[in-house]
Amino acid sequence: MNAEFDLELRQDFLVEAGELLQRLGEQLVGLETSPRDSELLNAVFRAFHTVKGGAGFLALEPMVVLCHHAEDLLNEARNGNVTLGAGHMDALLEALDLLNVMMAAVSADAPLEMPPAALLASLLPRVAPPAAPVAAAAAVADGAPIDDSEFEALLDSMYGTAAPGTVAPALPVTAPAAGIDDDEFEALLDALHGKAGQAAPAAAPPAPTVAPEPVPPAARHAVAAENTVRVDTARLDVLVNHAGELVLVRNRLLSLAARDGSEALLTAAGELDRVADELQTAVMGMRMQPVGRLFQRFPRIVRDLARQLGKDVELVLEGEGTDLDRGLVEALADPLVHLLRNALDHGVEMPADRELGGKPRKGRICLSASQRGERIVISVSDDGRGMDPEVLRRKAVEKGVIDAAQAARLTESECYELIFRPGFSTAATVSDISGRGVGMDVVKTRVAELGGTLQVHSRWGHGSELELTVPLTLAVLRVLMVRVDTRLLALPLGNVEEVFELADGQDRMLDGRLVAQHRGRALPLADLAGWVGATAASGRHVVVLHVGHQRLGCLVHDVLGREDVIVKPLGPLFADVSGIAGATVTGDGRLALVMDLAGLAGGAGQLFTALQLAG
Repeated sequence: MNAEFDLELRQDFLVEAGELLQRLGEQLVGLETSPRDSELLNAVFRAFHTVKGGAGFLALEPMVVLCHHAEDLLNEARNGNVTLGAGHMDALLEALDLLNVMMAAVSADAPLEMPPAALLASLLPRVAPPAAPVAAAAAVADGAPIDDSEFEALLDSMYGTAAPGTVAPALPVTAPAAGIDDDEFEALLDALHGKAGQAAPAAAPPAPTVAPEPVPPAARHAVAAENTVRVDTARLDVLVNHAGELVLVRNRLLSLAARDGSEALLTAAGELDRVADELQTAVMGMRMQPVGRLFQRFPRIVRDLARQLGKDVELVLEGEGTDLDRGLVEALADPLVHLLRNALDHGVEMPADRELGGKPRKGRICLSASQRGERIVISVSDDGRGMDPEVLRRKAVEKGVIDAAQAARLTESECYELIFRPGFSTAATVSDISGRGVGMDVVKTRVAELGGTLQVHSRWGHGSELELTVPLTLAVLRVLMVRVDTRLLALPLGNVEEVFELADGQDRMLDGRLVAQHRGRALPLADLAGWVGATAASGRHVVVLHVGHQRLGCLVHDVLGREDVIVKPLGPLFADVSGIAGATVTGDGRLALVMDLAGLAGGAGQLFTALQLAG
């Protein structure tokens, strides 16, 4: 086997086994709650067995040994000899953690160490199979069903992963020496479970006197049609970039066609518009991943933290099939972990306290995802104690986040927003989980960087909900195009609340700053003309922006409308220019600067302070 082929096999193993192990964390937590769920138990068993088979093919003996012992425990549970308890689940989760460590070592081409003896001892020893693998193989060849033990013995013999100290029997003539492929594996499953597409006959036909010719694995693969292909993400990104360039050309051509008025040109531009839209939709679809890939890691996190806090909590996942841009999947991992930790630590009460309050001892946290138009909404809700606005006011004053006069003017919803202020915390003591006054402000800033928003809803005594909204995709940015003097600025639409025209007498000076009376509140105003260095008088159109917990009305000369743009970097010469995410080309060929509002705000409001002073 040449080195290039060996590397390709290893990479395939890392991808496929990695996906199995990622799902396994959620499955094990579910199995701990429902240890007699046969479907879930079989799924966990198959995951360990599949990883063992791939590891055996690559001669990764420590992984084989660990999976082998996990199989022993799970097989005893499947046979009804063992009921999985907390100790068993701790051992299986520890085995999963160690497998992930081993996977990282394989990826780094580092040597693997054998599993600790204590971990192996916590798993049941392997039970000798009641039937020889050769007999099982003959049963498969004859079409007769085989039981679980015969099936496992046959797989072990084919993969070369028999129990230590035993000698794998010779393979039957119908089995290829190089192992079994996917189609053969499915055939074995069909034989085991009687799912060969028709009911098993009452009596099996007599075995042929001459062994049938083996079917080469390559021929089997030729019969099975491939409907998926693995593509490197770098190639996908190139395709996305080219599709984005086509969109810019489409916008330019549409603008020219509208000015020219030629019917032939308008027809051609319309056709290009349709094709470009379809291509862009298809390419964007290739970037999408189900949000369930992100959610899979959280049941284990909630389970471990709940045990650490001494709480009994059930995590409910909803909307796992909702598609999300792959760039957002990893970007949202840390913010969601913090929101879940916050719900566990601050939201859900201790079991005894819940019982005294007339609630079930077991708390409930729901993590859900849904699509609303071109936005993805992810919410973390709990049935805990909720938030008391008066407590939030008092804590904010005590920690110097705001003064007493400001606290008195806050509405109930504004009190909830205090949890996103830097340095704010309601924890009485500092621990490794909470109480340091950092985290929630970072979460909201991170969400804002993704063009998203984060809102809080709460009801004292009944629980809280934090709703996170992000764009459907990061590949194409939807912006509000505005004109400030002769300059075009693109404002991320995710940060735009509304647009209105400033009436005479609606603005006035308050504490040395320009504000507008809007919706019963004082809205700070800023003149973007001063920020971009324009000399024209202030515009009268107001774009209300929000970044983090702050709101600001920006004065512009004209609002041109919404547009989908591809943001292009300005290069290293402009790398240190704050507030500019990049540039894009408009439909009429002009250059527009795309503003980075979250970067300017910097989590501490420098943008808003600077713009208010400029106004």
